[in-house]
Amino acid sequence: MMTFRRPSVRDLDPYTVVVEQQALRGTVVATGTVEPVRQVSLSPPQPGIVAAINVEEGEQVRAGQVLVVMDGGDLPIRIKERQALLTQAEEELGLREEELIRQQKLVEAGALSQLALSQLESRYRAQQSQVVANWQRLQELLQEQRELTVQAPFDGLVMERFAEPRSYVTPSGSGAANTSGATKTSLLTLGTGHQVVAVLPDNEIGRLQLNQDARVLLDAFPNQPLDAQVDIIAPRSQVNDNVITFDVTLKLLAENSRLRYGMSGDVQFFTEELSPSPVVPTVAVATRSGQSGVYVVGRDDQPTFRPVALGYFGGSNIQVLDGLAPGERVFIDWPAWARQPRGRN
Repeated sequence: MMTFRRPSVRDLDPYTVVVEQQALRGTVVATGTVEPVRQVSLSPPQPGIVAAINVEEGEQVRAGQVLVVMDGGDLPIRIKERQALLTQAEEELGLREEELIRQQKLVEAGALSQLALSQLESRYRAQQSQVVANWQRLQELLQEQRELTVQAPFDGLVMERFAEPRSYVTPSGSGAANTSGATKTSLLTLGTGHQVVAVLPDNEIGRLQLNQDARVLLDAFPNQPLDAQVDIIAPRSQVNDNVITFDVTLKLLAENSRLRYGMSGDVQFFTEELSPSPVVPTVAVATRSGQSGVYVVGRDDQPTFRPVALGYFGGSNIQVLDGLAPGERVFIDWPAWARQPRGRN
């Protein structure tokens, strides 16, 4: 009967890496969401009924384009009436002016008293006031007419549409356009550009600075990292469920037409350069009984768990502050000949 012996020397190269001494660049990892660079919610200046909405969600619009028309009711009739009143008042003023000129000549010739002329001048000034009043009222009505059309304030994308024709809409906030707080009383929300907003805990925010490099890896495009830079670090924190966080806005270095608002993914911020130390691939790190560690090459080439103290992440590697020395080998894959220990994750 033949007995096969297990080879005394195994090839460890496919399963292990050598611990190296490197000066990693520190990283901070957070979750980010794609948001518009500029966003505005549009409402009518005055309460009213929607006559027509000329755009749909997802439609690109141009600055100045008429998006919504409100119902003006009898406004066109009132404008015509006021124009007629203004024309009549102007004609009357012309007649008064002609009469005043004639009477001034009579006064000069001594055929008319100065008192009578003063009365004519008073009537002339009163008629002037009538013309001004009608003109001002007409301008108010024309402004109301202009406000019946809601235009795009900038080139952008219709993100949301809240109203439908014949619905009654009231102004949202104190003006026609608000940068936040869109409600069902708004008409539309427009957005333009793409940026990523990440949320960081307060114990990490001190490691970031403006214009710092970052990389965004969206769940929708896991193999297409996006280069970015820190653009805004929120000056004030947010507190949710007693957790203090800061919003960090990232500027994307290249526009991508495939981006959609609300996409999320991981953001990796590249921070300070760290002191040289042993590093291992993050895939080599395991947890056993709540303790972080790595599997080193032990007796008979078996993976042997060793607790280590970990430092900062740097790309695909991580610092080992204590427990490993350069030149040692750690497992990054589990070989077929290895025993499966208890508690291995």
